[in-house]
Amino acid sequence: MGTWNIRGLNNPRKQRSVQQWINKNSIDLMGILEPRIRPANMEAVESGLGLPNWRYSSNTLLQPLCRIMICWNPQRVSISNIILDSQWITCDVESKQRSDYARVTFVYGHNSPTERIALWSYLSHQQTVNGPCPWMVTGDFNAIMHPSDRNGGDNSWANYMDDFPNCIAKAELVQIKGSGMRFTWHNGRQGDASILKKLDWAFGNHHLLAKWPLVQATFQARVASDHSPMVINLGPRPPRQAARFKFLNHWTKHEGFDRAVQLAWGARVQGNPINRLTAKLRLLKGYLSNLHKAHSSHISSRVRRAEIAWKSAQQELDHHPNDHSLRQIEREACCTYNTLRDSEESYYKQRSRIQWLQLGDKNTSFFHRSLNHRRHRNGVPGHPGSFNWSLPETHFGG
Repeated sequence: MGTWNIRGLNNPRKQRSVQQWINKNSIDLMGILEPRIRPANMEAVESGLGLPNWRYSSNTLLQPLCRIMICWNPQRVSISNIILDSQWITCDVESKQRSDYARVTFVYGHNSPTERIALWSYLSHQQTVNGPCPWMVTGDFNAIMHPSDRNGGDNSWANYMDDFPNCIAKAELVQIKGSGMRFTWHNGRQGDASILKKLDWAFGNHHLLAKWPLVQATFQARVASDHSPMVINLGPRPPRQAARFKFLNHWTKHEGFDRAVQLAWGARVQGNPINRLTAKLRLLKGYLSNLHKAHSSHISSRVRRAEIAWKSAQQELDHHPNDHSLRQIEREACCTYNTLRDSEESYYKQRSRIQWLQLGDKNTSFFHRSLNHRRHRNGVPGHPGSFNWSLPETHFGG
């Protein structure tokens, strides 16, 4: 399970970041906070996320812009008894693999302390309502538990700041063991104006901790938002499936492509024509896979290296938040990463073979729908035990 304050989901680049993050971390249930989607755009954004057969629920009808959106894989989990509010979504979750059951509340607290009072009141009274049900509360509370949960900015402790820890105590919730980033939000500024805070949290009642004593929350480095994404693991991860082979058109422009085709097609293979064709295609698949790993990832590999560099800079700054040189390094790494992501985005535009449309706030789900349509149209399903391939080009996973 995961939660992430993505701060705007109309941008197709952020949609792709969420999709990649969900797939990379094997997420089956996701709480997306601050997506800022208008009701009229909700269907387009859901399509743009590119999560086949996933289901969605949100509080988009309670305010002009959606504040909380949940999505889940119905093949892995079932969701019921959804309760919607502007600051939370509570639902009952049942795993279809392990027949485990729990209640989950996804939180996105208001910026105003006065408006958060309703959230504290709700959480404080749920322990009695939930009874023996395992209960998890996770998300962006827009509040800190202790003075040490911030670095930079105003160091005073106002009376209203006690509301959050008092609520957690009254609700009989315990902070879930965490790892990764200590501060989960950064204001994006430099020098003395830089502020780091822990605003994202995960809690569980004693029923949840008794049932899953090894539950852990991992706060990852920021990538596409000013908040850290959070992964919550109740137990061992399921094994990941190997990525399908897919053909990238730009491979044909690489100097090693012709040689790979010559080697595959020139191989001496025994058998009938169909078996020889299949065997040579398998050889070509191997050659192209090696070509991709060694040479042709290009911009995507640079983006990955820039992402690693930025995460490393965030980790260093997280350990030494008062080091001004590390703040500068982190900001420069952030700028480099975002510049490369812009270049990568232009690659996706070229791949789509369509005009890039600006639909409002970069709400270009039209691109994703068109790309998915072409994938379906060009796909050639493989037989069991064989590989799958597509023409003319799609993304090579891995």
